[in-house]
Amino acid sequence: MTQAARRIESHKDLTPHLLRMMFDEPFFARILRGVNIEFGDDVPTAGVMVKEADVHMLVNPNFISELSDNHVKGLLKHECFHLAFNHCTSRQLTPHQVANIAADLAINSDIPASELPEGGLVPGKAFEGEGADTPLGKLIVSLPMHMSQEWYFTKIMQDEEAREQAEGGNNGFDDHGGWGEMTDEEKE
Repeated sequence: MTQAARRIESHKDLTPHLLRMMFDEPFFARILRGVNIEFGDDVPTAGVMVKEADVHMLVNPNFISELSDNHVKGLLKHECFHLAFNHCTSRQLTPHQVANIAADLAINSDIPASELPEGGLVPGKAFEGEGADTPLGKLIVSLPMHMSQEWYFTKIMQDEEAREQAEGGNNGFDDHGGWGEMTDEEKE
């Protein structure tokens, strides 16, 4: 087994990270106790969803194998915030891609920058790489921190070029494609 393959395999066990969260971040650890964590390449990074009344976190082992322990902590916090703020249940907005970006902006305002993996969307901060000079990138740089998902959603929807870019693909570091697959009973 190559060194890269061993690193990916070792990151499939999040137990050390979950144990550390029990002591350092009990709020998030409490949320994670009820989450089914699954590894696979169905998502490019990570994401949470509720399906058939169960909460699932999908994690791409290739993505997580490249993260530092601190970034894994930030990623876990990020996914927990989606659940705590009901972004994938009762507070779903349409179109989904815009809603996910808005949710990420709201969430990442409350996670220390040192814990966010590269590519995380943060209000007031430019996109990594080529996205900085795009309509969505320019809008995000102009936005204040600590607003709600709905507030960011409204701002993106009001800017036609940014909205079109946001609807065109995943601009965050997580994926929540399964959010729309829930019944009203599951949302409750």
